Amino acid sequence: MSGSSLERKRSVSDVDESFFDAQEGDVATGINAATAARGALKGDATTKNLDSIPEKESIRREETLESVTSTVESTCGDVRPEDIFIVRNKDTGEVYDIRELEANPVVDGYTMFPHNFEPPRDAHEPECPPEKKEMNFRSKIFNFKRRDKSMSMNDGKTYVQVTSSKKEKREFDCMSLLQTLTLHNGTIWTMKFSHDGARLVSGGQDAILRVWKVESLTDAKTPDRLFEETPEQAYEGHTMPIVDVSWSRSNFILSASMDKTVRLWHISKSDCLHVFQHPDSVPAVDFHPKDDRFFLSGCFDNKARIWNIPDGCVVSYVQTPVMITAASFHPSGTRVIAGLLNGQCILYQVNAHQAMNYYTQIECRNARGATRKGRKVTGIEFSPEGKYFLVSTNDSRMRLFSVDNYSRVCKYKGLVNNYLQIKGRFSQDGDYVICGSENAQVYIWTKSAISSSSLLLSHKQDRNHAYESFLAADAATGGVVTVALFAPASTFALVNHDPPTNVDVHGKACTGYIVTASYDGCIKVYERESRAVR
Repeated sequence: MSGSSLERKRSVSDVDESFFDAQEGDVATGINAATAARGALKGDATTKNLDSIPEKESIRREETLESVTSTVESTCGDVRPEDIFIVRNKDTGEVYDIRELEANPVVDGYTMFPHNFEPPRDAHEPECPPEKKEMNFRSKIFNFKRRDKSMSMNDGKTYVQVTSSKKEKREFDCMSLLQTLTLHNGTIWTMKFSHDGARLVSGGQDAILRVWKVESLTDAKTPDRLFEETPEQAYEGHTMPIVDVSWSRSNFILSASMDKTVRLWHISKSDCLHVFQHPDSVPAVDFHPKDDRFFLSGCFDNKARIWNIPDGCVVSYVQTPVMITAASFHPSGTRVIAGLLNGQCILYQVNAHQAMNYYTQIECRNARGATRKGRKVTGIEFSPEGKYFLVSTNDSRMRLFSVDNYSRVCKYKGLVNNYLQIKGRFSQDGDYVICGSENAQVYIWTKSAISSSSLLLSHKQDRNHAYESFLAADAATGGVVTVALFAPASTFALVNHDPPTNVDVHGKACTGYIVTASYDGCIKVYERESRAVR
């Protein structure tokens, strides 16, 4: 080695190396090198040890930071080392030029699931417009006044005010707050009903998985609450926030966490049955819909994996170009969709041996504007019959795609979802779409119907601007509805012995109860009144 090379190596080694730490949130000056080395760094990264994952296919160990340093030293030439700064994300192992931080935004569990989120005040953010009330001839004469449904009425129920936008007929205008549960300490990030509708599982910032049992009535009186006040189970074991859950048909539960694990539970057991280790945080988990022995996980290391539960090992995995932020099985179990940080959704076919093969991909982004490059996919939900799938993204949009040809059927607008992991859900009959929002509202759309008024205002006939909404979170304590979902018809049947008297019996059963979770850790249950839809 020449004397000049030794001198350059000594000067680099004398620098106090300090790298970007995604958990501590500080950026310090790192190793200096030449601008010409920037291209060499794009292919290098450091990753954590993957030996703990019993994958059947070999995974090439990435080069260490020392190899990157040597590459930089060998390519710096006579250019001053002050021209470039090298930083490393210790969570993902990514190494890049500090001046390219804007092109390489750091996204991790702390940015996707923050514990101190405050939505920025933006005058351009969409707001829920007040409903325009037209007075008929009789009202003008007698000056009738509508009662404020946000106040408690004489029957002891607390009614909520439901507003609508560009909708010809309101369907959820008679809603009352039935129950409030406040045992969670911190934000609730995920909730899901069991397949039989008898339980609800919730998880969030406090890393405790809670199972709430539906309170079945022994007589025919009107229920005054939906869940028992004390959880049936409160599972402890995760060390960081729980961000996704999945039920099997035999009442097993999978919980995914930022602590780089997926844990397996059963409602009859108080302890964890198995821990599935991952090399990074796990934002998505989903049981195989046809075979409870397998499940899908999406990880921050850009890999989607199908696991064999009895063997505790990975059956197959696929590598995605960027970080996975959502993942889901098709109800048939023959397809998988992985949602990515850049707004892409990649679809894979799953064969009888649970091997995933690339099939196609779709882009969830606007053609113009600030979000034309694509924003993070926050959720993927299949319709109950499996004909459509709903993709939620951080551009305050939800897009409905056809499973047959993967064309976009509809785009839902109205909600505010720019930063958090909020996703839309279907009602059990597939007729409605519901979603929380960063402006403390819950939004409800009819899945297929697009109002004639919105068609007259725009030539874009695949947009659904017609929705109903109501306030479900306190702005003073966070003002964000992180989860909103309809209770299934089986839940409605458990607590209602008498069938509803209105014409739409099945629709009422699938939308009779709405459960929401908010940023302050509060679960609320809303009841839709039994009177006929107006």
